[in-house]
Amino acid sequence: MEITDFLTQNFLSSFTGTLVAVELIVFTTKDFPLIKRIPTRLYTFSWAIIHLIIVKFTGGVMELNVECIYRLFINALVVTLILCGGYDTIIQRLNVIIGNGEKIEKGSAKKTEKNNIVENKDIKQISDENNIESK
Repeated sequence: MEITDFLTQNFLSSFTGTLVAVELIVFTTKDFPLIKRIPTRLYTFSWAIIHLIIVKFTGGVMELNVECIYRLFINALVVTLILCGGYDTIIQRLNVIIGNGEKIEKGSAKKTEKNNIVENKDIKQISDENNIESK
């Protein structure tokens, strides 16, 4: 491999190559004045479709049938989901149910963590006071 061939056609046509290419394009162009107004997910999805079409066309495997277009759409959705924080996107729309059936709403998990930290500090302080009294 030559030093100038970092991103080859084979790499760009792979899943990882698609993620890298779309992320690079979105990352470098998202701060342009007109593009800033476009929601990032929509912008990423558009570039994912464009990238997949270009890769298929240059690879000579572009077919215009329902199956190919459907797979192109689904693949672009997967790329967008991964690049735009897929886990956060899904979790924001779901209520997480913990063991006792109590629902955690968005942002309340952080409050619970802070409460646990405060309780742990209180326990440590009581333990320290007991150690001092026993001496």
